[in-house]
Amino acid sequence: MKKEKSGKVKHNIVALVYDFDGTLSPNNMQEDTIFKAYKIDKKKFWEKAHKLVVEKGYERTLAYLKLLIWDPAFRKKPIRQDDLRKLASQIEYYPGVQDYFDRIGNFVKKIPEVREWDIQLEHYIVSGGIKDILDGCDIIKHFKKVYACEYEYQNGIPVFPKLVINDTNKTQFLFRINKGKLSLSQSINTHMPATQRRIPFRNMIYIGDGITDVPSMTVTQKNGGSAIAVFDPRKKVPSTVRDMVREKRADHFAPADFREGSLLIKILKRAIQKVVQHISYQSSANLSYDWVSRHG
Repeated sequence: MKKEKSGKVKHNIVALVYDFDGTLSPNNMQEDTIFKAYKIDKKKFWEKAHKLVVEKGYERTLAYLKLLIWDPAFRKKPIRQDDLRKLASQIEYYPGVQDYFDRIGNFVKKIPEVREWDIQLEHYIVSGGIKDILDGCDIIKHFKKVYACEYEYQNGIPVFPKLVINDTNKTQFLFRINKGKLSLSQSINTHMPATQRRIPFRNMIYIGDGITDVPSMTVTQKNGGSAIAVFDPRKKVPSTVRDMVREKRADHFAPADFREGSLLIKILKRAIQKVVQHISYQSSANLSYDWVSRHG
């Protein structure tokens, strides 16, 4: 965590925070990987999961995590941790995703204020999917931190969920990013002055695809950051996405097309430039304040 001579934290990091399913990929990661490997009918699987929610009172994410251990197909042939990582090669991405991170990084480096104030760009994932699948993705190297559901394993076989991420508790991980307390062993409940937080919310841009992202978008927006809703470019704009912008739960919406020149990339670039300009302005103001303090 970089600090100025005054001891204040340098708020010189721009954070892009992504959901995964429906945001970077058009499908649920389980469908591209586990379901294909086990020849599982996705409609029937999600119906079973929904039945656990309705009839047994399961939390929605816990319901699907349980089935991946206890459903007959997985009792007969348990999922293995190593297999989950290998199956990640089957994930389908939206257009442009795989070279997007290098391109957006190069764009940021060319902004004059970025060089002047040593501004950094960081990427994060906060997903209700499975971390072991994400860990096997070829784009994983671009992320500072990935938060997703995790299992405890015995002899490489899942026995119990040890971390569950759903639409509501996703916001916890935004505060981890905000405070710089990225490890789950670190408490985020103790008070931390805004001046000491690693990445202010105003420096965050959240990208998600649907109603499950609303709590995260709302927290980001209400604290000064930006939220962008995306949707499958092959389909019409979902009413849920239109409503998110109309109800001011998101600032913009665009097709999830990460290729250069797309509407989404234009919006992202403008959002990043807005954060960079604020960092530059605030950094200049801090220099002026420090000069006045020294020269009275």
